Amino acid sequence: MKKFFYIASAAMISILALASCAEKEIVTYNPENAVKPVLEAIAESYVLEDGAAFETLNFSAVEYGIATAARYTLYADVNEDFSSKKSLGNVTTDTVGITVTANTLNNALMSLNCKADVPVTVYFRMEAEMMGESAPVGSVEVLVSNAVTSSITPFNAEKVYPAVYVIGQFCGWDHGNTAFLFSYAEDEENYVGVVDFGAECADYGFKLTGAANWDNGNWGTGDMTSAEPEAPSITLWNDGGSGNISNYSSHRYYNFHFVKSSLTLNMIKGFDLVTVAGAFNGWATDATPMEQIRSNGKFYVDIDVDEAGAADGFKFVLDNGGTWLGAGEIEGAEDVGGGNIALEPGQYRFYLDLNDWDNITYSLSTADYGKPVDGGSDTPDEPDEPENPEDPDQPELQENLWGVIGTFAESNWSADIYMTEFPAGSGIWISPVLEFADTTQFKLRFNNDWNTQAGAVAAGDTLRTGIPTVAGFGNNVAQNVGVAKEQVGKRVVVYDAENNQLYLLGWSVIGAISGDSWGHDFPMIFDPEANTWSVSGLSVEGAFKLRWAGQWSTSEVTIPDRGLADGASFAVGTPISLKQGGGDINPGENVGTYNMVYDVANETLTLTAAE
Repeated sequence: MKKFFYIASAAMISILALASCAEKEIVTYNPENAVKPVLEAIAESYVLEDGAAFETLNFSAVEYGIATAARYTLYADVNEDFSSKKSLGNVTTDTVGITVTANTLNNALMSLNCKADVPVTVYFRMEAEMMGESAPVGSVEVLVSNAVTSSITPFNAEKVYPAVYVIGQFCGWDHGNTAFLFSYAEDEENYVGVVDFGAECADYGFKLTGAANWDNGNWGTGDMTSAEPEAPSITLWNDGGSGNISNYSSHRYYNFHFVKSSLTLNMIKGFDLVTVAGAFNGWATDATPMEQIRSNGKFYVDIDVDEAGAADGFKFVLDNGGTWLGAGEIEGAEDVGGGNIALEPGQYRFYLDLNDWDNITYSLSTADYGKPVDGGSDTPDEPDEPENPEDPDQPELQENLWGVIGTFAESNWSADIYMTEFPAGSGIWISPVLEFADTTQFKLRFNNDWNTQAGAVAAGDTLRTGIPTVAGFGNNVAQNVGVAKEQVGKRVVVYDAENNQLYLLGWSVIGAISGDSWGHDFPMIFDPEANTWSVSGLSVEGAFKLRWAGQWSTSEVTIPDRGLADGASFAVGTPISLKQGGGDINPGENVGTYNMVYDVANETLTLTAAE
């Protein structure tokens, strides 16, 4: 009887299951039911500005007729058929649009050989891909939106290519000071470039990474990597435990080709000296050496060429005549006889790009002659002495300080605006309040000397408010820094010298803090995901407040600050309610060392005891 019950129960369950399956509708994708995304129109024309915003392009959602995710990619092209389209970004939601910066679009237009300051008709469209668990579904056709057009005027800027980072002892293992290999084909597969290990390098070990960190590719040697010195090719290992690449130590400079998919590193050429030879130096092969700009790998030197010196043209030379590079080796160079490159009298910065050995290029610039290597300013190589030391209007030189120098009226690239290290010995340097325009450009330098300078990693970079960003550091490396349009106005620059990081001051703590009495700001760091500002280890010795950008409100302008809200009081471990213009936050008898977190959305400050 018991056995019969089990059999009957199983039969009933099977019948119910079959009935359930019969009722369940099997949904399949039908391309005829799909609805393409629709891209909204934008303004008829734009003039792009370096460091500024361009536009947020909005669009409607793709409809597949089934529940599935999609990836939306925005493309731009100067050809109506999108035969040379460039990606401007992608998202996986249709609710926020795709925001494009002026620099992103400008870089795409430079890739399409558009001329600076000349309007060009640009076509935009959105492409939607059905997504599987982690990748597009290849069997489903990409759905393409309508195209919208606008007249775009790009600005003059060097093309920025995808790159991998070359990091090693030669750059202090600092991701803010690396060399690069570039994907000139923009296939993000083949990367080429020249690495300068330095004239007196003692440790040639290095690795490659896919970003300015160790989390996006950590390519070094493994068990199967050849240890052959000067090997033509080696296979790398992508692992945190990979070893340093140490095969190449016979030369100062190496031209490498890295193939990302196979992790193959090819050594194209090693050499020790790059010079320029012509009548201007008696065709000497070692008299006019070139230096390398680490950020883009190009070589440069300034030469004042008179009429006699321009006779018979010039050539570039490697290793005292070991290799000559003239019109026969550099495509597009004008041959004036014997392979010599044409040259007219004038003051030039000579540039030579050996990154892609199969496509060597050069250029001569009169505008860059005598300027810093980024070509971004008229800054001198050495600080100017005051014209009249007895003139009280001349700034007094101070030693062993970091200073801001740039297009500010009080600097004009000739005088440092000195920063204050506070607390003393902390390595945190804070500028006075500076007036920023959207065209402002500046750098930092130490002890009034261009040999120690900090700036942007790449030309066109702007500072972030409250978010420390690795700075370009060192002569011939640091680039000019600017600010975004929304940051124009009175701002304070913060430089963390210990970690080589730059940012603009946002929220800070000021008051009876860590031996100070309302005289200096203690910067807070912004977490954009949590929308909070925090600072650690402050000794609270009396009343304090929070304020924005190192300033207080005046009768002409209101500057954000935060103090106690009505009815609120000091507390530890419990959020304290704040408000604009609130009262001093007074610890009373609860003086001590605290970590602080300001929650922007909830207008609260939480203090916890510092360990």
